[in-house]
Amino acid sequence: MKKLLVLCLLAPAVLLGNICPLPLGTAANTGFADETADDQKGGWIDLGGNDLRAMPPGELMAGGVPFTVADSQDASCIVLGGPTRAYLPKAAALDVPKDVAGKWLYLFHAAAFPPALNEVAGLLTVEYADAKTKPTEFRVRFGRDVADWHAPKSYPNAARAWTAYNGNTQVSLFASKFELATNTVKRVRFASKDATWMVVGVSLGDETPLRPLLPEFKVTKTFTPPPPLTAPLPCVTNDAAPRNVILIIGDGMGQGALKLTSLNQHRAEGRLIMQQLPFAGLCTTYPFGADVTDSAASGTAFACGHKTKNGMVGMLPNKKRVESVATEAKRAGRSVGIITSDAIYGATPAVFYAHSEKRGASQEIVDFLPGCGFDALIGDAGGRKIFLPKAQKGDRTDTRDVVAEMAAKGYAQAATIADFRAAPAGRPVLGFMDGKTALATETCLSELLETAVGRFEKNPKGFFIMLECSITDGGGHGNIPNTTVLGTTQVDWAVRTAVEYARARGDTLVIVTADHETGGLSANMSYATGDLTILYTTTSHTADPVAVYAFGPGAHRFSGRIDNTDIAKTIRALLE
Repeated sequence: MKKLLVLCLLAPAVLLGNICPLPLGTAANTGFADETADDQKGGWIDLGGNDLRAMPPGELMAGGVPFTVADSQDASCIVLGGPTRAYLPKAAALDVPKDVAGKWLYLFHAAAFPPALNEVAGLLTVEYADAKTKPTEFRVRFGRDVADWHAPKSYPNAARAWTAYNGNTQVSLFASKFELATNTVKRVRFASKDATWMVVGVSLGDETPLRPLLPEFKVTKTFTPPPPLTAPLPCVTNDAAPRNVILIIGDGMGQGALKLTSLNQHRAEGRLIMQQLPFAGLCTTYPFGADVTDSAASGTAFACGHKTKNGMVGMLPNKKRVESVATEAKRAGRSVGIITSDAIYGATPAVFYAHSEKRGASQEIVDFLPGCGFDALIGDAGGRKIFLPKAQKGDRTDTRDVVAEMAAKGYAQAATIADFRAAPAGRPVLGFMDGKTALATETCLSELLETAVGRFEKNPKGFFIMLECSITDGGGHGNIPNTTVLGTTQVDWAVRTAVEYARARGDTLVIVTADHETGGLSANMSYATGDLTILYTTTSHTADPVAVYAFGPGAHRFSGRIDNTDIAKTIRALLE
């Protein structure tokens, strides 16, 4: 499980500066957590696990305003469906206690499925205790008074006031304020219009300036880069069939992440080990039917050679299953290893063995593992619960014990890198590594790769290994330079291990790329002062092409401008 990033200041007081948080009471109509996407039963905005369960209940200070977040599984917030969620409630009313007064109304809120900028996301109507005072209606405009819950920045009357990584992407809520006609408010009405509107907190009181989060992007930690290569890599341009293939993926590791890491560690661009591989290119990542990909669609492309819709794993838009190069390599007698710092059922590793319409269908994806026959399956320990039934403190909805099933098929278990090294020769390995220890160092992935290579190289038919670093994606989603640099450094250590092995053997193809860019990251360095300027423009994925580097037999075929489907197609052609 990736660590949650929560940026907010908890406030012990309910009343601050004559601003009083209002309990949502019966106006609240849904909870923060959702289990099943699009089932029309509610739970945040009905997107399954992509929800707001990261929101802590209680009193908090957000954007300089005190709010109270309800502690209720069923009714903690107001969610009103717009055109995209027409089955959700369209209106809500909040009665204001008679002893609370104020000339300014504050909202802690966000929008989803938003309209164009300046369109009306919802209508806010304030009724007064004085019947002679007409209700005040505010048109809450998108890009002025409210913003998309994925937006990484503030707007004129929408101060980005709280943010967290929810396990899928970085999400935010915004503080807004509205001046009222009088200070005696009777009722506040909410109605959705052109967007889904989510209200988490309401406060009433005196005027106070909104204070948005102002993150300062700096690398504050020191990370050890790999040592230089023992010698420049030769430029091999033959099409000889490689015996072995090592595919290294930096999740979300765009060109900005590479530049930032090189500038931070080497005070110059282009100094990473991966950037010294003799062949380089740029790879497009768009999915079927959209401009910006997710990890499932991009993974299906580079693992199977086919475009598909976002969210689909090893499956075409028409739901036809497609096989990965890993499955084909195993059928041909090669040893196969899948190594990731994510859960082994995460989108990128899953595309190599599973087939599912929904990347979030973790249990369904895990059920493919006992039959895949791969020789090493190494992932984060946080994913172990979905292998086990509830009777064993697991998360499955049935009584199946997938860990026991794999043990029956001969899999040894590993909880540390040392366990992986010590696993009996000839036995496949199922690994659940602790993300805070085994997967936290700069060298962790290179050590896992070195171990896998040592186990597989005795196979006369060769091997295929996919190794993924997932935390680069978290750095982009969370706009966290430290995480971006650590993840890219982990990749670079693994690349050094791979290319030195490939250089010594002469029969191993190494490919390094990313599934997509995350964060819209750019970085520059002042050569006068040495200071780094770091900018993230989003907390989401982007359509930017990603770098691809290659070394070994057939490496030249990955240079120039390619598409992510070309990676699987070229590997397949070389291994036939």
